[in-house]
Amino acid sequence: MRSVCGRLIFLAIIFGASFSVSASGNSNDLDRDSPTDPFNGTYLIEGKAIRLHDGRSGIAAAPGSATQIRTAVYGPILHGDLDDDGDEDVALILSHDPGGSGTFFYVAVAINLNGHYQGSNAVFLGDRILPLALTIQHGLLVAGYVDRQLGEAMATTPSVPASRHMMLTNNTLVEVDPLGEGEQVMAGWVTIGHEVRSFQPCYQKKVLWLQGDSPALNRIREAYRQVFSNAEPYRPLLMMLRGHMADPPSDGFGRDYDGAFVAGQILRVSPDGHCADRQSLDYGSTAQEGREPQIETNRKISFDLSSLDQEGLYGLSNGKRALSYEFCIPDSEAHTLEVTRIDPTLRCATGSPGRIGCGPGTCLCLGSTHQTDFKEVLNRLAELPYVARIDQSVFE
Repeated sequence: MRSVCGRLIFLAIIFGASFSVSASGNSNDLDRDSPTDPFNGTYLIEGKAIRLHDGRSGIAAAPGSATQIRTAVYGPILHGDLDDDGDEDVALILSHDPGGSGTFFYVAVAINLNGHYQGSNAVFLGDRILPLALTIQHGLLVAGYVDRQLGEAMATTPSVPASRHMMLTNNTLVEVDPLGEGEQVMAGWVTIGHEVRSFQPCYQKKVLWLQGDSPALNRIREAYRQVFSNAEPYRPLLMMLRGHMADPPSDGFGRDYDGAFVAGQILRVSPDGHCADRQSLDYGSTAQEGREPQIETNRKISFDLSSLDQEGLYGLSNGKRALSYEFCIPDSEAHTLEVTRIDPTLRCATGSPGRIGCGPGTCLCLGSTHQTDFKEVLNRLAELPYVARIDQSVFE
């Protein structure tokens, strides 16, 4: 049994202004015929139930028709707790071919109810895209993939990194509204008290002031009070917030903070959570080559960090140097702003493919390990769903 709130969780209603409390699934409501394997689950695609058998389904498009509607699990599946009931659910990607020229990709969840799996609705990603990664962090499901630019022909190879954020709400997979310019989703520690209103993002040393004009500030305070109503003051509480960074106020209690955060929405409150609650599955280039994707630590960083000293340098003692690295991001001001806030050494430019091969609609970003907390910086960059790979730069 979990402390503080047991198995209860606080979730912001994705399309509303308030948050609700939901509980884990009840075995009494469980269909006894529910499978014990997500590869044999039933998933809703565009409102139609699709029952898989060993990860595949093939049904006639119409009575007597030779055309088959084919659905299959794409690649491996990702285990992680998506409904905060203490057991592992499954996130997966489905490819769906209704019999025409398209192959449509969806994200779905198999909810673990006492060892049986209840399939969710499927959220559409795109037609003939290239899936890159699935990530579960504090119940938030992020799908990273590569799409085409608006207006490009379907025959064009996908080249534009994209991502979608989703959460389970009452056993329904709901997509979070697309992030606005400069917005990001961050997990971190919220502390509320007299003269204190702080947010420290996971894996960061910076402590941010929660801006007074934050649309979600009242709901943050309410959630904090509900969890810690009888606890000692100034106790940190893990929350997943959506918002954007800002400069600290010029006066008042917030002026001494490293920066400010304008919180627009609470996505999740985790009374017993911890920053390390993260599982990832990389489809990446291995999917293009037909090889089985693997779950890896620092999966997107292709070079060895252990060869670097504490200052981010490598080589002989009389000739140490920094390691340069490169990666691609979508060509937008918002994406450039987000990565440069994480890594101040970055220089991003449009039109240069670099050695990594950035395609149309993307920017090449170059950075250096010679900076404070370079490993933390690289790990935070690798967590961004639109960053597919980080390679060492070699200049000739």
